[in-house]
Amino acid sequence: MKQISYKHLLHKKIQLLNSLITNLKREEELLSYRDADTAVKIEFKNETLVRKLEELDAEILEHQELDVHTEEEIALSETVFSKLDEARTLQQKVQELLVFEMNESKKEYWEFSIKRRLKSHLVFSSGLSWTKNYC
Repeated sequence: MKQISYKHLLHKKIQLLNSLITNLKREEELLSYRDADTAVKIEFKNETLVRKLEELDAEILEHQELDVHTEEEIALSETVFSKLDEARTLQQKVQELLVFEMNESKKEYWEFSIKRRLKSHLVFSSGLSWTKNYC
């Protein structure tokens, strides 16, 4: 009975990891098009998947203690590790792209802010001000 549930848990983990990998690939694609808004929405979905994976890991640990595992379970475990590596690599790429987008947004904000302050200063210093009552 334990082995069946352990296999079931491993299959469930592989499904969750596949969903995470699919989301990360989509996120990477969106970020390559500079669509950070949609990518961030997917990132929030990924947080839910990660929480489910953490809960599943706790269940798997309970079933793993001192059990002898079948060849099939060992193969499933290897698949899990492979999927984890793939997800980790994709997450690193996505994280780098998100940081790049964040820095670009900061640059755009500061450029806009500086232009706005400069425009304000020029309008005020050239006499085009409502406080001076003339244009």
